[in-house]
Amino acid sequence: MCGILFHRFRREPARREVYATALGRMASRGPDHEGFSAGDGFRAGHRRLAIIDLDPEANQPFWSADGRYVLTYNGELYNYREVAARLLAAGVRCRTASDTEVVLLALDTFGVEPALRQFRGMFAFVLHDTVAGTTLAVRDHFGQKPLYYATLDDGVIFASDPLAVIDISGRREPDRGAYEAYLATATSTGTRGLHTTRQSFFAGVEIVPAGHILRVARDGGVALERYFAPWELVDEDRHRELAARDGDALLDELDALLAQSVARHLVSDVPAGVLLSGGIDSSAVFWYAAARNGSLQTFTKTSPGIETLPLTVVPQLLQRRPATAHFILQRKATFVRELDSFVRRSHAPSRWNSGPSMESLCHAARRNGVLVLLGGDCIDEFFGGYIHYRDYFESRPEPDDLGPLIDLIASADGRHAPLCASYLEEQRAVRTAILERLAFLADPHERLRHATLLHDSATFLQTCSLPHSDAYSMAASVELRNPMLDLDLFAFVVNLPMHLRADRHENGEYGKVLFRRLAEREIGAFTNVAKEGTRNYAMAMADPAYWNLDAFSIASLCRLPTTPDKRDLIRMINLEFFHNAFFAGAAERAPAELMTAAGRREFVMDEAAT
Repeated sequence: MCGILFHRFRREPARREVYATALGRMASRGPDHEGFSAGDGFRAGHRRLAIIDLDPEANQPFWSADGRYVLTYNGELYNYREVAARLLAAGVRCRTASDTEVVLLALDTFGVEPALRQFRGMFAFVLHDTVAGTTLAVRDHFGQKPLYYATLDDGVIFASDPLAVIDISGRREPDRGAYEAYLATATSTGTRGLHTTRQSFFAGVEIVPAGHILRVARDGGVALERYFAPWELVDEDRHRELAARDGDALLDELDALLAQSVARHLVSDVPAGVLLSGGIDSSAVFWYAAARNGSLQTFTKTSPGIETLPLTVVPQLLQRRPATAHFILQRKATFVRELDSFVRRSHAPSRWNSGPSMESLCHAARRNGVLVLLGGDCIDEFFGGYIHYRDYFESRPEPDDLGPLIDLIASADGRHAPLCASYLEEQRAVRTAILERLAFLADPHERLRHATLLHDSATFLQTCSLPHSDAYSMAASVELRNPMLDLDLFAFVVNLPMHLRADRHENGEYGKVLFRRLAEREIGAFTNVAKEGTRNYAMAMADPAYWNLDAFSIASLCRLPTTPDKRDLIRMINLEFFHNAFFAGAAERAPAELMTAAGRREFVMDEAAT
């Protein structure tokens, strides 16, 4: 896990101190080594968090033995040993034990697309060919690792962080369209605000979408192309075969795929642990991980008054499979201050508002020598686990309905029409492609449910869930991995009939039906409990009586709701914190200045007082 930087230019590079500043932005992403390479028409930088092959020979930027290629790479290739074996069979030998070198050699030996089809991992990288004069920037299948870029008259800049791009481009302005889209998110589906697949909150700084390659030709021309989409894993024959199988056979295959995925995600040369919430997803990850690693450590947050699973389910798990457990208290009084700090460190408004508490778990892991964490996120989108799916699907919308995680509220067109309209146009094109893939399903309601989960996996997952976990883990210099996003596991689940995914389980809970049955069989029925909703203090913070809304500076940039509900207010607070941190300049105001006396009493703003 690392921070990458690549600047391709036609005339002049930036000053060396500018690159140093840009790399410094990503210090927490890579505290173990800083590397920098200069070549004809490019500069490459890297900040390394050493996880696989700790030898300095694996440091980056990484050059091929013949000096033709230079790679700056962020991520982990969990099956790198398997790919290395294929390289050896092809007559290509690695000189290091790193996955970095395997990525470079596989791209050169097998070709870009064939190599990407072999990769099982998370990654964002830039590969430059000094002979052909071409550059590739690639982001992983689901967008687990970030990759920002800016195209300039004099070239292209890539980095893991938007401010690193800005340091080199010299342009730092808010993107008002992104502000409007963030506020236009449907209000009934959680506390997150919309982050688009291609647009950052900084004008001119774009995002390479998940499953895409951005190619830069010798003459500087830029072309973006897709190499993967989640719906491409749907196969009519596979779907019919799984629908005809008996329940025990399906449970056995799901069991094997989960065990395989967790084993892959435990590949590491440093200690690994598990983020264990007590929910059914992280409980399963812990269960399979603890079976393979007897020295596992777990990290659990407790939030008095708003969640019970950490103190009910987690102790039962630890009785059955002992591990060194750490429980970290989340305090309501410090939530606002910690949220403001989190927004400043992550360089974006918060996706979910659990960032501060999850970051504290990652800091605890690092203090205890754990640099790799496995989490239970990212299954709800494709297994139908979100609470709102029940009511939405039971309302029986048409298959082309975008759904509450993708669509914008009706007033979006009255806010910032250009970005909202282009976003919706893109999402309607995605839905059309998904429905074409699902044409073999005769029942329109079945198509709707399959299409919604595939669409949420292609859009919401990469713009909300994954950037959030990357932000809070990287702030603590810890690598967070998502076993639920293993491609082989995903391909199995998306071909299951919907009554085994987004439907009611025998105990009355909704969603993840086959997964719940497996957890009951392998772990115990005590894990199969209701989801606990918002498990942080964001809703407690979202009281208009706590805020001087007239003092919010974003009101001069975009239209704010006149009577905001709690979720509206959460988004407004996040966006105000972000704008204050990066654009207010001398007018910057601390959170306490935005709060009423009642708010300051409820959320202690003086660090010394806590």
